[in-house]
Amino acid sequence: MANSETQAVYYELVVEAIRKTTEIWLGDDDGHFVQKGTGVLETSLSPGNYTVEFGLGSPCYPIDLTGPRRYAQSELEAGPNCPRPVPKC
Repeated sequence: MANSETQAVYYELVVEAIRKTTEIWLGDDDGHFVQKGTGVLETSLSPGNYTVEFGLGSPCYPIDLTGPRRYAQSELEAGPNCPRPVPKC
């Protein structure tokens, strides 16, 4: 009988800010910092719920990563924002 191995699934996420100097902060649904980019954030993540901020302390916008996604800042800002998740101890 062969061992079945479960392969981790990752999806590409690209978030592009309006300005090349804008810091893009990405957090997970539990309020933990995941990654930061400037101008463009390109990463691969496991499926799940994330939040993005364009500049620390600015409004948060939800991202439901269920497949490869590409977002522009203007697209996310046109939708609803969300509260910043508070890390659970």
